[in-house]
Amino acid sequence: MVLGPTRPSKNIIQHILLALALFVTLCDAQCTFKPLEISPGHGPKGCRDSKGVMHDFDTRWQSNCVSCSCDARFGLSCCSTVIKPMGYDTFKCVEIFNRQSCRIIAVQKVNPAADCEAVLYQGR
Repeated sequence: MVLGPTRPSKNIIQHILLALALFVTLCDAQCTFKPLEISPGHGPKGCRDSKGVMHDFDTRWQSNCVSCSCDARFGLSCCSTVIKPMGYDTFKCVEIFNRQSCRIIAVQKVNPAADCEAVLYQGR
């Protein structure tokens, strides 16, 4: 019996595409992960954030344009919620950060009241 060249199954291709999509998403999202702190003789009680505050498991919070969650399996994960423009003319435009909306806008250097045409991008 002669076998012809094999083609990857649809499942394998889908898994590879999913892995690539997740990799790109994680790279662009500017996320940080901190494993659970386990002290000898005691199980973890929650997640400690960068300010030293302990958060219960299965909680979510947002502060200073960062969204965080505490998970009993994975620990603390925090991701930037800043929305940034891309694809605008960097010679004619400059970025301005709005802390209240967690958004960066591109405006014209010569006329800061005028927005630059850009594509919005969540991440970096």
